[in-house]
Amino acid sequence: MNYLALRIWFIVSITPALAAVIIRLVWETTITTAVGTWVIVILLMLVILGIYALLLYLNIKPSMKKLKSLPVRIGVAVIATATTIGAIIHFIRFVPSPEAAVPLSVVIASLFLMAGISAYLLILRVIWPIRKTGKS
Repeated sequence: MNYLALRIWFIVSITPALAAVIIRLVWETTITTAVGTWVIVILLMLVILGIYALLLYLNIKPSMKKLKSLPVRIGVAVIATATTIGAIIHFIRFVPSPEAAVPLSVVIASLFLMAGISAYLLILRVIWPIRKTGKS
């Protein structure tokens, strides 16, 4: 992606979508007073802002060296950790709720949680050994 116009177009394309998601999440915090919901919403906002910042950082001047840098790896690990924590909190709050009355919804939630934890472990398995050895 060496074309500046394409990189700017990419940034312009994702900015409104991410802004809409953040606005909706802020709106959720004004409606809901439950602390558990606030924790999930704040984690989601931080994850979305982190992903956006990471995409901007990598999009401004893309390079493999930047992709393998320690700040990028730490950022990916923090984003993945916050996402997994939010998913676990959501799962714990969802399963006993009346919304999970249909058995299939509990199965779906369990499958999503297992996939998320597996992806999180995969990210850590790939990121931390590379950081220690400096190899890809």
